[in-house]
Amino acid sequence: MPKNVTVFRRTILIAIMFVILFSGHTHLGLAEAPVTILKFDGTERTVTTELSDPRAVFKEAGIAVGQADRIEEKTSGRGKMLVLKRAVPVIVVRGDSQQKFFTNKDTVGEALKELNIRFNKKRVYPAADTPVTDNVEIHILNKGDTLSSVEADSEIPVKYIDDENIPYGQEQLVEQGKAGKVKVVKKSVVSTGKAPKEVEIAREVLADPKYSVIRRGIGMSVETPEGRKKYSRIITAEASAYTVHCGTGTGLTSIGLVAARGIVAVDPRVIPYYTKMYIPGYGIAIAGDTGAGGAIRGNRVDLFMDSYEEAINWGRRNVEVYILGD
Repeated sequence: MPKNVTVFRRTILIAIMFVILFSGHTHLGLAEAPVTILKFDGTERTVTTELSDPRAVFKEAGIAVGQADRIEEKTSGRGKMLVLKRAVPVIVVRGDSQQKFFTNKDTVGEALKELNIRFNKKRVYPAADTPVTDNVEIHILNKGDTLSSVEADSEIPVKYIDDENIPYGQEQLVEQGKAGKVKVVKKSVVSTGKAPKEVEIAREVLADPKYSVIRRGIGMSVETPEGRKKYSRIITAEASAYTVHCGTGTGLTSIGLVAARGIVAVDPRVIPYYTKMYIPGYGIAIAGDTGAGGAIRGNRVDLFMDSYEEAINWGRRNVEVYILGD
């Protein structure tokens, strides 16, 4: 065989081996980390990780896992799935004592077994196969304790619709509601030397109630810091402010009242003395002054403030004065 042919074949063989080696290294260099699906707190997230420990995977993803939480490993068509089962608080009640525990188990019976609490399946409420929920009360009956239940009507809930076209204080029934049905579960606890004590431990809804719909009159009424109040008329007035520090006053109003917040100087011909009113931004007040020498005239009011700064900050402004009452 000619020498140049042999050299050519060797060159081709080396080139093929180089391509194979290079391709292998390239494949290894671009290999992706395994895909893992995390399910937690009602959400789902897909991550890539080289970690195998489930808790480490969650930690790497920035998801806190409590000591009592449980992680279940499953498989899916998309890859490995890690499902985080959060531990929830449960309250175990026996006699007059109760203790709070955390469990990641699915049922009442499994939770009690995990907590090493002995129980008779027939003497536990709710039943051992009941799903565990947040803060569920698990009652273990002692000797002599009994359970009883009775069906009862629940209250008819009411939905109010405020209506400015109906006078304040009046109501109109739009739709009659209907009581629901509930099962009330009671436990009778027997203690040595004491009379049996009956306590309600659960209330199960058997039928939802139907709302009554009522139109509630708010006509001629205004919302105040003390609740909704009925008014008879509205006066638009210019409001200024004063305090005992604004002059050389005696601290008493023109009709002998002690000047304090809630006292308003008025023109008695417009707003009679002792009239109760509501002024937005100031509050509920009483007409109890006329200003120095009867200075307040016409549609003006002068509001007592607790400090000079408050009086200055109020300045002068137009307000709507709600005259309260019928």
